[in-house]
Amino acid sequence: MGDKHNGRPGIPKTISMYKFYSERLRTYLLHRYMTPLPLLDQLRARRELKLVKSIRRKLKKYKLVLRETDKSGIFHIGRARDYEQKSIEYRQKTGAYEELTSNPFDEIFYK
Repeated sequence: MGDKHNGRPGIPKTISMYKFYSERLRTYLLHRYMTPLPLLDQLRARRELKLVKSIRRKLKKYKLVLRETDKSGIFHIGRARDYEQKSIEYRQKTGAYEELTSNPFDEIFYK
């Protein structure tokens, strides 16, 4: 292995195959991830970001929850306290969940 590897395992950087594939990888990554967006896409991205921030502010301000209703992609907006009340009722009705009084990870991490 000697000096060609600088003490590291792998392909020596002087081999033409290494240079060829590293240049192809560099070109691909630059093309795929560093190419600037067209102006119309930049404007659309800014507009959509502004819209998302506006929706988030309103959800937080009015204490609303945005949920996907099912796999069809339909969304529902409801009050956070209504969701909390429904979840409490569901847990009481089914008895499927038990509220933990302490964090079980504390016992594992602090032994």
